Amino acid sequence: MKVVVSVTHGTDDPTQATLGILAAKAAAEQGNDVTVWLQGEAAILANKHVYPHVQGVNMPAMKDAMEALVEKGVPMWVCKACGVARGVDESNWVATASYKAMGDFVSAVTEADKNIDF
Repeated sequence: MKVVVSVTHGTDDPTQATLGILAAKAAAEQGNDVTVWLQGEAAILANKHVYPHVQGVNMPAMKDAMEALVEKGVPMWVCKACGVARGVDESNWVATASYKAMGDFVSAVTEADKNIDF
């Protein structure tokens, strides 16, 4: 099954951000074809120097979940405008990150079986 996990929170709401990444990890572990869409404040999560320090309240470490997603090759699509505004680019992003535009996101969602929002 194709699943897009849309995350809109980052350091502004560590719990919501962590929940989104944990959902993506669970979906990937269940054998789904997962794409993570990071927009707004969530764009910062693609920064390899930031995500290890994001910790949701009473949540497992985001660091472990992000690294599991990267190890599985799960694409981290970063809204380009959001990433540029937050200094997230090729120099600091995780290995599976890339810039995408809103059109890419809309196409992925319309082609996906499920879209999960956080």
